Amino acid sequence: MPVRRADRVSGREDRPEGGAVRAHKRTSTTETAIPQHIWRGASGTLYIHSVTSLVFCPEMGPSTFILLHRDGDGTARVLRVGCLENAAPSLNLAVIRQLGATLGANEVHIRALGKTAAGRARVAFDIERGLGAADK
Repeated sequence: MPVRRADRVSGREDRPEGGAVRAHKRTSTTETAIPQHIWRGASGTLYIHSVTSLVFCPEMGPSTFILLHRDGDGTARVLRVGCLENAAPSLNLAVIRQLGATLGANEVHIRALGKTAAGRARVAFDIERGLGAADK
């Protein structure tokens, strides 16, 4: 005997206008969404970064970072693109907070996916050149 599922959508009348399918994000109560930003390098490569405030920035291992100052109206200005290379996550946090405070940053974008120092440096260079091309 065939089993009929009662939770299936049976017709197009339940879909939004234009036939678009609704995207449902499934989250559990222990899961928190981490804001992300995608930066495009001069090469056209896209790099996903986690976004956090300078004050609440977590400890991190070797990674690529972008320091920004975001105004009250949402306008962001990139202050520095670089790499953190200390093996101790607490030292990387100290470096990013000290540099961010010196430059007047209030937002940090972090990419911890680089496996080597050379790879992280290449990503930082590509993003920095991509930002320079956007200004011209």
